[in-house]
Amino acid sequence: MANHRGFLLFLPVIWLLLLTSCIRDDLSDCPPESNKVQINFTYDTPYGPRTFEKGELKIAHLYIFNDKGEYINTLTYHSPELYKTYTLDIDLLPGKYEFIVWFNKDEFFDVRSSDSNEIIGNPLNHADILHLVVPEEGYIATPLPLILYGDVDEKEITGSGHQLVSIPLEQNTNTINVTVKGLPKTGNSYFQVITDRNSNETFRNEPARGTDFHYVAPMSRKAATDLTSSLRVLKLYQENQPKFILWNETEKKELYPGNSGLPNNLIGLILERYPDVDFRTTHIFDIILTYDTSMNVSVDVRYWNDMETDYEIEPD
Repeated sequence: MANHRGFLLFLPVIWLLLLTSCIRDDLSDCPPESNKVQINFTYDTPYGPRTFEKGELKIAHLYIFNDKGEYINTLTYHSPELYKTYTLDIDLLPGKYEFIVWFNKDEFFDVRSSDSNEIIGNPLNHADILHLVVPEEGYIATPLPLILYGDVDEKEITGSGHQLVSIPLEQNTNTINVTVKGLPKTGNSYFQVITDRNSNETFRNEPARGTDFHYVAPMSRKAATDLTSSLRVLKLYQENQPKFILWNETEKKELYPGNSGLPNNLIGLILERYPDVDFRTTHIFDIILTYDTSMNVSVDVRYWNDMETDYEIEPD
């Protein structure tokens, strides 16, 4: 027991000698410094900070990698807030780091390497890290949550002072609102259907190869002859060629485009009306179908950017 007590008393002496040597000579003998880093999540637009409805931001997972692409840690934030300063719960040695954050992916995504020491150097090797769970029947009828993504690479942590790492976010979902005018009131049931293949995202938020599946939402009566619906889908990519149809569930047939000769290429419809639309800052699109008494249909498209949030499904 006496030997143990003497050893414990001797430890502070060793540490003091190390510090003395460090101060007296040079820094080569000093133990490496760690640093408490602060972090926040931002979403800035040309018009100012972006805001979201209270409760939309449910959970955020922050993944940290060193400059060799080696996984360091995952930190979870419940009910995260934009622009709030958080202090990391871990120490980071001086060096360069990558910070990746995903918001609200828990309900639908399966993260397969968040608790491993797997090297994530080439995102093409990890196309299935974020995978949208599609039911066996091939369609999703449950509303998706808002999905956000952020990434800061080669951020140097110096180990001195208070450092703030700001991670800019981007929205990873689109909302497609549909209004149908002029259909006779027959009691038939209709659905908005969007076919896409974006069920996989790489860990660094790029499209991965997938197979076709369907988002489905019922149309409801807004007025005597108007039908409306809204679908939140994963980010639209032109290379995936997402398709839009109006489905008559009662008669089990496609009403739009049907035999109208009009396209069902969703991005094509948007670009035909707005060829310069920026999909990085524009996330809400309205499709307005108008039928005449002969059941001929015309289509119109409107869009809303990140700051235009005060709107109806059917814009004026």
